[in-house]
Amino acid sequence: MLSRHRNLVILTSVLFLQLSLLAYQFRRGADIPLIRHGTIFLVTPVQKGLRVFTEGIQGVVYGYLDLREARRESQDLAREVDQLRLETQRLRHEAEQSRRLQALLDFRQELPLATVAAQVIGSGASETSQTLILDQGGNAGLRPDLPVIVPAGVVGKVLRVFANTVQVLLITDANSGVACLLESSRIHGVLKGKNRPLAQLAYVNNGDRVAVGETLVTSGEDRVYPKGLPVGVVVATRPGPEFQEIEVQPFAHLNRLEEVLVILERGAAVETAPVLPPSAPPGGATAGPEQRRPSPASEAPPPAVRRPNPRPDAPVDAPAPETSSPGGSGAQGGFARPAPPPAATPTPLPNSPP
Repeated sequence: MLSRHRNLVILTSVLFLQLSLLAYQFRRGADIPLIRHGTIFLVTPVQKGLRVFTEGIQGVVYGYLDLREARRESQDLAREVDQLRLETQRLRHEAEQSRRLQALLDFRQELPLATVAAQVIGSGASETSQTLILDQGGNAGLRPDLPVIVPAGVVGKVLRVFANTVQVLLITDANSGVACLLESSRIHGVLKGKNRPLAQLAYVNNGDRVAVGETLVTSGEDRVYPKGLPVGVVVATRPGPEFQEIEVQPFAHLNRLEEVLVILERGAAVETAPVLPPSAPPGGATAGPEQRRPSPASEAPPPAVRRPNPRPDAPVDAPAPETSSPGGSGAQGGFARPAPPPAATPTPLPNSPP
């Protein structure tokens, strides 16, 4: 019987429960319905759990998305930083090049010589040679043995000339030689390379006093480098078997050259010609030992010149001898006693027959 009226019983129970709850709510005087309060009480924990779970999922997803975005931005910033570094390096290189070119231009304007600016495009690959390759050649008027310099000092000279390039022999090469002198003591020598960073000043006697730190300049005697160009500084000196062993540090940084100047005139064209003695041949060449040595004729005593007898009252430096000279000459060294009577034999002329 209950099974037949189960639905009716359930409906009646639900209605009774609702009426009871409404009566209880009216009796409490609360604004929130009791059913709603109970529903909220039951649903709130579930909602909190769902919210926590949802926020966790959202945090994971958004964190992954943000991480990917941050990684992409980091990569973009890294590329931008690399580009800025390259740009900074380029600007620094251009600024350094501008500074070098400005110094080279100022030096070129102060130098009273015709020059050609060239850029270093290569260097010698052999360990036994110290050479450079420049981007100017015969088409620019270059020829062998022209000096190559920088504002710091001498670099070398042109060795081989091609149409658009030249090969430069550095002063540190073993086959190089530069006529130099010490600026303070004016001692002359020849700077020779040793295929090393330091060069050697040769042919300086052991007795000459050379101080460490003394400046070396070109002397112009080799007719390649103009006189007075700075070359280097003495860093060490010691006596040798015949000559001193003097090591010189070049002023020019030969392993860091980028731009140089090539002088279009060799040393003989710009150096002032030395004063020569009257017997030296013309041409402006420096007189050697043979040219400066007087001739044998000038070393011999001058020939005797026969002078007329002075006046009788002229003073004499020494008394004349009383005896007459052989051959019956009436003159005694230019000073004589009064002439004898006309019977005396006249003085014969040179190269006359007896």
